[in-house]
Amino acid sequence: MTTTLPALNEISADFVVARSQAAGEPAWLTERRREAWVTFAQMNPPEWRRTDLSKLDPTTIAPSDGAHATAIQWDPALSAQGVVFTTLAAALHTHEALIQRYIDTAVEPLKHKFSALRAALWQDGALLYVPKGVSIEVPLRLIYTLGTDGVAIFPRTLVIIEPQASVTLIEEFVSPDLRAGSFAGPITEIFVGDGASVRFISVQHWGAGVYHLAGQRAILQRDANLEWTSINLGGQVQHIEAETTLVGNGSRLNWLGATFASDSQNLVIAPWMRHVGHNCESFMQFKTVVNDTAYSVFDGMIKIEHESAGTSTRLEEHALHLSPKARNDSIPGLMISTNDVLKGGHASTSGDIDEEQLFYMQTRGIPRAEAQRMIVMGFFEPALETIPLEELRAELTAEIAAKI
Repeated sequence: MTTTLPALNEISADFVVARSQAAGEPAWLTERRREAWVTFAQMNPPEWRRTDLSKLDPTTIAPSDGAHATAIQWDPALSAQGVVFTTLAAALHTHEALIQRYIDTAVEPLKHKFSALRAALWQDGALLYVPKGVSIEVPLRLIYTLGTDGVAIFPRTLVIIEPQASVTLIEEFVSPDLRAGSFAGPITEIFVGDGASVRFISVQHWGAGVYHLAGQRAILQRDANLEWTSINLGGQVQHIEAETTLVGNGSRLNWLGATFASDSQNLVIAPWMRHVGHNCESFMQFKTVVNDTAYSVFDGMIKIEHESAGTSTRLEEHALHLSPKARNDSIPGLMISTNDVLKGGHASTSGDIDEEQLFYMQTRGIPRAEAQRMIVMGFFEPALETIPLEELRAELTAEIAAKI
């Protein structure tokens, strides 16, 4: 049974400071927690028009007491090459300077009330550090588990990949079905050095009842390459603010997503591709399926900054509706602050499964329900086929099939 701290309305800045000091955390982190808590206590919740937080009472949230939700799967022999993959709590005692240099520099900690809450109360989390030139062939896996009703966790993933290194990281969020009010506020910060390559797969498949309010950001340096897959299936309400910033010249991003909202789920994702460097390339393609009375939102944006030049970029979202009562809002955008763009564009499509396709498959002896399942699975195939672990891919395939 996970033990918890008092509910948020019973916590004070002094309480946050005392807990940090009792845990032996460095003074700089204690001060950051205090500042974040004061900001949280003073701010009103953000006005997210498409995210339904009407049934979430922040004062009843009971944060987890200690780091209980983090599981790391890797080959410890990699440590002989200088690789570090450990809990963030442990890493504070062994790699404090590295953490202090990077943490809170990608995802803005005081942007709004919930980001400040995450920065103040995180306990769970992991540090992945890959030294210069080290190539890791086997995927690394990080699993955050929420196992108790009414508990809140605020896990942090900090990924630092040095120049010319490469790695695949799978980040998962899992739980059984929980009562409404269970809360997860994760932060993921990824730093990809010059010429480094990262494959990052983020899988949100909470059980029912979980509120998932997340911040994710990757920063790419010169000639860095990121392949990002975002899978979103679970929870009751999701709001993810995600961004990749292409800072270095020649950096590249390929970002695929798959979202399936069913029952009464409200799943929102707002992914940004921000171009700063010269001659950078990016491509985003998200696929969304909505069923029952669910509501999904894709609020994607390409931002090309003034100092960028020679950008090539495209953003797409495609949605399928399996129920007339389900809804998907697709809001692709493009903001350009320079006159030197090689290629830029965005697109969106939305509609029901083609009845002619279904009819054709039925004439070949395939039952309608099976035909619908095959079309949906094929729709999601570009994202699913990037998952390197067969057992996880099979698990997600079964979850998707159950939602059709």
